Amino acid sequence: MAAIAGIDVGNATTEIAVVSGGRLLAADRVPTRGRKGSADSLHGAAALLRRIERRLERPVDAVAVAPLRAVDTGLFAVPPEQPRTGPLRVLAAGVATPGGTGACVGRPVWADADPWPGGPDPWPDGPGESGGPDSERPFILLVPERLGYRAAAGRIAGLLGAGVPVGAVLVGGDEGVLIANRLPRQVPVIDQVDVAAAARCRAVAVEVRPPGGPLTLLADPVALAAALALDGPDAAAAVTIGRILIDYSNAVVGVTGAGTAADQGAGGLGPVAAVEVAAVESEDQPWAEIDGARIGLRAACGQASGWRAGAVRAFGSPAGVIAVDDLFAVDLGAVTDTAGARRGSVRRSALVASLHRAAPGSEHVRTLADLTGRPVRQVLTEPAAARIGALTTPGAAPDALVVDVGAGTIDVIAPAGTAAAGTGSLPAGPGGEVVVAGAGELLTAAVAETLGISRAAADWVKRGACLRVDGGQRFEAEDGGRGFLDQPAPAAAAGMLAVPGPAGLLPFDRSHSPAEWRAIRLRLKQAVLAVNLRRALDTLGGDPSGQVILVGGPAQDDELLGVLMRALPAGLALGRGQVGGTLGGAPVGCRYAAALGLALSGAGVAG
Repeated sequence: MAAIAGIDVGNATTEIAVVSGGRLLAADRVPTRGRKGSADSLHGAAALLRRIERRLERPVDAVAVAPLRAVDTGLFAVPPEQPRTGPLRVLAAGVATPGGTGACVGRPVWADADPWPGGPDPWPDGPGESGGPDSERPFILLVPERLGYRAAAGRIAGLLGAGVPVGAVLVGGDEGVLIANRLPRQVPVIDQVDVAAAARCRAVAVEVRPPGGPLTLLADPVALAAALALDGPDAAAAVTIGRILIDYSNAVVGVTGAGTAADQGAGGLGPVAAVEVAAVESEDQPWAEIDGARIGLRAACGQASGWRAGAVRAFGSPAGVIAVDDLFAVDLGAVTDTAGARRGSVRRSALVASLHRAAPGSEHVRTLADLTGRPVRQVLTEPAAARIGALTTPGAAPDALVVDVGAGTIDVIAPAGTAAAGTGSLPAGPGGEVVVAGAGELLTAAVAETLGISRAAADWVKRGACLRVDGGQRFEAEDGGRGFLDQPAPAAAAGMLAVPGPAGLLPFDRSHSPAEWRAIRLRLKQAVLAVNLRRALDTLGGDPSGQVILVGGPAQDDELLGVLMRALPAGLALGRGQVGGTLGGAPVGCRYAAALGLALSGAGVAG
């Protein structure tokens, strides 16, 4: 009986299934080498086939493959649109290592100014109504990076000892804690501040609250306007500032005007005029072409969820312009904001997944034939093959809708007779097929960028629940439950979130609580996978009914069923595939649907 191998070269994983006489003989997978469809990826597939043949102790008689299209997942730093704030400037917010606590409004002065510019009157031309001295107003000391922390701490301590009213310290470098710990009394200290911009302000408001505590002065528009003596349109700008700073625990706000520290010539800086910065679209910002019009990536992130599959035909970036069959974009900052994450606790970037045009010809068929020494046929598209493989699930209805979630795409395949709406270029198959860019790899990239970890670690972190290691063997779970680990955790994992990894516990973050990370993780899955599935269904023609079979590597995620159920109509039977369950041999779970479908189709062609 002939043995047929179906080879599914994916964007992240290459899978092979071998069938003979309607029986599943073997299934195996390896990470895809290089880019999907490249020579390296085909060499990897041939090596995997040889490994399976050695295990079976027999060669396969033929190989079945599908056309190959790669998906690229890219990260682009697109700054959010900045609202106009009049004369107010947010100079820092959410710094990780502040010192001291408190709030004050004062005049910025360089800490190393010589001679001391203030003299006995700290506000010689201050904001009081009469313009006279106001001994209640403190100085805000600016520490340039060139001034080491020891020299800065000694200088500030000397000023405090001399009775100079120092209200807060702003540090240009990252040595704020070292300075704060060397002062004779507690003073709010914030580092990583643009001190040159602070020097261009006539007054600066500084607030540091205990960790996790919200701002009470800077996020209160009425209090901030009163503290900075703002009125009219300037007072209205305090409302915008208050909205920006919601949920931060420390921040610095400056108000531009005359009589600034820069005008004093101290610290080696000459006079600098205040500059109004307007929100503009960068000319080199990435863009997408939809319906013949170009749209910037920032705007695209807000509209992508409503785009039908195939609407975007080109994508431009600093690397060049590429023709695509689909594109999906996600603004990570907007996603995590809706999850209730603390402001500043996650990075703000845009992620893009683009599905490349199908390459003409069948060069990969000839290459695989040369590498394997076996006849190779291109029998079906990947979605059509995935449907055939998914319907080997026990209990699957013949008219079930199949959703194949891969690393690069989500493929939705309807039974025969279902037409897809609005695409006009669907590949041939047993029914309507819709392929949308953006799936498991996009989720991995989103988790990696959100947490600032590698994509290799994010691939484990994204899969499910975490726990926080309290020290030794104690842990706290996402539901607030506490318990003990089977084995002591490494000392470096104390206080960190961790998930099961390839070699035991994998610590990955200490900035979030378990419950907070759960909320962000589920929101990322909804924004990437559920929104993209909804987009594919809308393109196919609306809500499905009856039964939906979910297959693919990401379908192994136990949380995914719940995430997708929230995006689908109530009462729909959404189940995970058990590929090969109705064939002889052991089922292989929710993977290998496309590979098995190719093998079964190839066997039919060979027969």
